[in-house]
Amino acid sequence: MIMKIGIFYATYSGGTQMASEFLAEKLKSLGHEVTLKQISEISFDETLTYDLRVFTSPSWDNESEEGQPHIDFISFIQKSAGKNFSGKPCAVFGLGDSTYAHFCGAVDIVTDYIKKNGGKIIINPLKIDGYLFNTEANNKLLSDWASKLKV
Repeated sequence: MIMKIGIFYATYSGGTQMASEFLAEKLKSLGHEVTLKQISEISFDETLTYDLRVFTSPSWDNESEEGQPHIDFISFIQKSAGKNFSGKPCAVFGLGDSTYAHFCGAVDIVTDYIKKNGGKIIINPLKIDGYLFNTEANNKLLSDWASKLKV
């Protein structure tokens, strides 16, 4: 089934953008229609226009709290208070560093946010360790994960 997929990301160092761009190209090669946007450039209601929403954020320290989503994701979550995904399919992946106590904590926070707001997680979230240090192997992980995205 051909899907209209939105990939919504935030990035600091560019790694999450690179991984999101790779995922977009992989999904396009599978025949899907893919839109790639920074989370700061889309409203909650716009995300609902896609067959599948993929949310991706790096994990970072926010006010001495490890494993937080990118500040743009925190803002998106705050702005969408009271909104509901109404059972719509979603997926989450994120980049992190396994040397931190809360490895890819942003993935857990975004996944919980989706579930609490009525979204349906269709695949186990993907946590990628040190994306920029082993891009080839990590793109293979993303490619395998992408091939399992079905609604």
